[in-house]
Amino acid sequence: MKRISRVAILGAGTMGARIAAHFANAGIPSYLLDIVPADADARSRNKIAAAGLDAAKKSKPAAFMDASLARFVAVGNFEDDLKKLADVDWIIEAVVENLEIKRALLRKDETIRKPGTIITTNTSGLPVGKIAEGFSDDFRRSWFGTHFFNPPRYMRLLELIPTPEADIALINAVSHFCDVRLGKGVVLAKDTPNFIGNRIGTFSVLNVMRLMQEMDLSIEEVDALTGQAVGWPKSATFRTIDLVGLDILGHVVGNMTANVRDSPSTGRLLNTIHGKNPSSLRSTWRKISRTLALVCVLCSASTGLRRKMTRPEHSSGPRSPISGPTPPTASLKFRPRL
Repeated sequence: MKRISRVAILGAGTMGARIAAHFANAGIPSYLLDIVPADADARSRNKIAAAGLDAAKKSKPAAFMDASLARFVAVGNFEDDLKKLADVDWIIEAVVENLEIKRALLRKDETIRKPGTIITTNTSGLPVGKIAEGFSDDFRRSWFGTHFFNPPRYMRLLELIPTPEADIALINAVSHFCDVRLGKGVVLAKDTPNFIGNRIGTFSVLNVMRLMQEMDLSIEEVDALTGQAVGWPKSATFRTIDLVGLDILGHVVGNMTANVRDSPSTGRLLNTIHGKNPSSLRSTWRKISRTLALVCVLCSASTGLRRKMTRPEHSSGPRSPISGPTPPTASLKFRPRL
């Protein structure tokens, strides 16, 4: 079985940096690489990757089991440090959810990586096989999907998405490593849009939004109803969206609606969002995205007002890792609505 002793993560955003942190928790050193800023001088060429690592150090809940473990993560950039990919056993691509950007970066990686080096994508739902379409035989034998969920240290699920060309021995090696060293519950998923978790989660989130508008519920009421009260995490619906990122949710929903039109579930998904008129779905999602951006601002303002108006000892609601204690609905002073 292939040994994994050093990895490289391409992309130092929320997911990439926290994936690197969790490898550090397991004692595995990594290179965390990202682009060079347009205005960078010689001393700031690693600025974006360094900022990603710094954000992981400060994240709550904590990405590192101990702050000292950050020493296992070495930052770099795509222009000066791609040559280091020749030294690793596993490369994880975690850049923006754009097919052409991913393919362009991976083309550079293809010429540097050693034959047989595992290379996977952390895409939230883009077609894994299509990302590597036309690449070398050795690349495609070593290529498959490994979808971590945010935050990687705490979310046990890992979706492993094989492609028809992928070497089963490498898939088994990654599955075993992630189970034993990273503490993951590994689930094999088909290379279908959004795989398993995001396919179900997308429908759930959009259905909640529909019901929220029909029932004239506030953001805080939705999170109170869809959190620990029903056995879900404290982050519930909107705090989870805030944690994941509105941009990621937009990509996942757009990917779903663009690629599952022949699925038996498509009609139910589209009808849930916009009656029986699928052609207006993209327009509807743009409106939802703008509304969510406004709602997040209002929620932040609401949280600040409640903290001023409500003494801490009177805050009996659950504590969220995102926005702190949530008072019972009856004590809310400000209730933003869609």
